[in-house]
Amino acid sequence: MDGDRIMKQLKSPCVSRIVAVLILYSLAIVLLAVSSAFARVHPDIWLNNEQGDRITPSQNRVDPYSPKKSCGACHNYDVITSGYHFQQGFDEMSDRHDPKTPWILSPGMFGNWSPFAAAGRVARKANGSAREIDLSTYDWIGGYGKRSKKAGVESVACGWCHPGGGPLEYGRRADGRQNTAANHIEAERSSKAPLDGDYSSHLAPDGRSHFRESGVLEADCLICHSRGYRFGDRIEQINRRNYRWAATAGGGLGKISGAVFTYAAPGAGPESKAFLRGTWNFTKRPVAEYSWADGRLFTKEGRLRGSVISRAVRSENCLACHRESDARNSGTVNAAPHDAHAAAGLRCTDCHPLVGRSKAERLRHQIAKGWNPAVAVRNDLDGRDMKTCAGCHYERKYKPSRPGMPAEAKDPQITHGKRFPRGSFHFSLVACTGCHATERSARGLLLLDMSAGREAGFTADGFDLALVPADYGRPARTPWLPWQARGRAGGVPREKYLSHVPKLKVWFGERMKNGEIRPIPLRHVQRAAGGVRGLTALAVNGGDGKNVHLPAAVSDADILGMIQALQKRGFRSVVFVSDRVYRLEGGGIAAEPLTDIVKSYPVEHGITPLKQKKTLGAKGCTQCHDDAAPFFTKMQMKNPRGFLKDDYPNLKEPNAVPQMSEWGLTRVPSHE
Repeated sequence: MDGDRIMKQLKSPCVSRIVAVLILYSLAIVLLAVSSAFARVHPDIWLNNEQGDRITPSQNRVDPYSPKKSCGACHNYDVITSGYHFQQGFDEMSDRHDPKTPWILSPGMFGNWSPFAAAGRVARKANGSAREIDLSTYDWIGGYGKRSKKAGVESVACGWCHPGGGPLEYGRRADGRQNTAANHIEAERSSKAPLDGDYSSHLAPDGRSHFRESGVLEADCLICHSRGYRFGDRIEQINRRNYRWAATAGGGLGKISGAVFTYAAPGAGPESKAFLRGTWNFTKRPVAEYSWADGRLFTKEGRLRGSVISRAVRSENCLACHRESDARNSGTVNAAPHDAHAAAGLRCTDCHPLVGRSKAERLRHQIAKGWNPAVAVRNDLDGRDMKTCAGCHYERKYKPSRPGMPAEAKDPQITHGKRFPRGSFHFSLVACTGCHATERSARGLLLLDMSAGREAGFTADGFDLALVPADYGRPARTPWLPWQARGRAGGVPREKYLSHVPKLKVWFGERMKNGEIRPIPLRHVQRAAGGVRGLTALAVNGGDGKNVHLPAAVSDADILGMIQALQKRGFRSVVFVSDRVYRLEGGGIAAEPLTDIVKSYPVEHGITPLKQKKTLGAKGCTQCHDDAAPFFTKMQMKNPRGFLKDDYPNLKEPNAVPQMSEWGLTRVPSHE
């Protein structure tokens, strides 16, 4: 009976109309969802070569694809590559950028001297002698890049982590400013100067660049906008000086046969005479072998499937470059369980979005950044659209912008008030990272010794020797606490205590007439060290528990011998820089004070999850205010030469001091 009644009601005109409307509404929702899903998928596209000609299984099939001619067919390539990730100071570059230090050509990685990232520096456009040239642009991109299946990374090229475009595509005018009127291939043809900072090479057999054969490195969109980008394959092409083929290999679109340069001894490291030996090929062009049969990559007619291209940028794409640099700079591991934000499901781009309120602004691909004093490129962008601790957790600015993000950013003020009822002043004295960026899980870099011509790093966790970037990212012996410094963070005008990792370096340079010191290229330092008899060989921990012998200038005799050897090689007014500046005087050496011994790298990521109970204060006030608490008493190196010569591997006075002495304190303050 009830069933019959229900059927009669459903057949009534009124109910039928309601049911029909509901069905149509449901269909509309489904169609809208389907159309939205299709809208989010990039359309299939034709790949084009650098001449703009289409690449298909039957036409131009062995040519590498050009991101500029392929992606740039629809997207404004020039606007996109104006972002600082592509330019790295190139748009501010000039041979007269800094009259006091004329070897500093820009505020970015391309043109600055940033030895804690890479000791090589790009040369001025115009040079008076070969000694002035550390790396030409051609050599900066791929020179010294070397790795093998057996030995792994032996040496790093600066171009490995550059996305392409900017200085990897264009050269400079006579005054050292950028010249976008002609790319490197075109400009190279008209370059006649043997000491051209773009188009010379101390690695190629004829002393000239070979962009004609290598091509240029265009901005590679797929580095960020594809899943599973093959970063290692891209690096291998850069090492081979196959610059124009790097994007094809990195995108996983096929294999590359042939090379402009091939190492003779792939496993030979920088300590070997065979390290840079190899064969140059200027006649037979490498070829691309596309994976046309892979239906996940290409359609039957040869279009690249739009599903390969991702609008969203995943953290893994960012970390392809930033994983090793963060580990090196601060011992940070940007992944769960080491980072609270990663564990909560946040991506890099959730805090570092594209800068700008409009699509036109965001198209410039300026990625939001903070206030790192160790980085000077595009300081005018510091803090713009950047998500901050205070903004999300105190000022209620946090809003989920995509599925998978946490629903809220909890306000810690009540918890802080309960845990520290008489210590509220701490929150105006200590930055968030001072308490919440605690244990570091990677090894990090503390000291860089370049005194024998090699980038020999010593890790922050135990002063083990590190010779390649991957060494700094290896798991620390035991998690370690970063140092504390007083500085400005997050745009706040007053100083606060914040977590940081100090960096110190040991190196040789030439003193200029104005007193500034120009770094001597490491290849010259290494050759000089090879001719100094009795140079100290330090017994240091190689990281695997075994001692290795590292050549280093630490004794007076070492310094004297190295300065004399470098002067014989044509360098003038040579000095050794460590805790002080050492120079020749009479028959021995003399020293004078050095300012700015320590370079500070703030700890900005790797926020310790609360549930681990390892934030400072989690175990009470004495966690910081005990006489042995590292917040005040952690030893800070002051004399790297003395440490290596007399104290290695232990930090102790007088070559190191408790960090609180930097703040004018001689004892740990008591707590209330």
